[in-house]
Amino acid sequence: MREEIREFKKQRILDVAERLFYECGYDATTVDLIAGELGVTKPFIYSYYNNKAAILEALYAHVAERMLGYLDDDDPKWPPAVRLQGFVRKFVLENIKNQVASGVYLQEEKHLSTETRERVRAAERKFNHQLAGLIDDGVARGAFHVENTHLASLSISGMVRWVHRWYHAEGPATPDEIAAQISDYALRLVGHR
Repeated sequence: MREEIREFKKQRILDVAERLFYECGYDATTVDLIAGELGVTKPFIYSYYNNKAAILEALYAHVAERMLGYLDDDDPKWPPAVRLQGFVRKFVLENIKNQVASGVYLQEEKHLSTETRERVRAAERKFNHQLAGLIDDGVARGAFHVENTHLASLSISGMVRWVHRWYHAEGPATPDEIAAQISDYALRLVGHR
């Protein structure tokens, strides 16, 4: 139970820091500000994270881990179009649900250590390689007609990642409707007929 409480406190710090990084930017967000939002002292924060950079790195680790999980449910026995649509829908809905995390992930990379930045980029390369593999399979099975599967993978990924910038809960479309439309665009992008 003690470990559960510790993890809960760490997550609360991350949640508040993530929101502040998104709203104020990394540079303007201080450990004092995070502590003040939580109603705790700076030493409390430092008992879980060595510094503000460690908090940012933990946030990036969570997003990278989640990103690599998007393709985990993929079953190669399913038709390529079903696989791609399912992946894109899930990716869109996750970006909407984790809008703040997506924003921080795309805005604050410059503040990561070189080592962490390389780990993040390695995770992104793995993700794009997996997605390109799914598209390659669709090409091999005659379902997709696209010349450069790697570029198609990057294009789909970019299209989905920027949902966080324009999505608003008060908008005219629901998250499910947006996910369905973008998954259709992804099929067109890979030349599905």
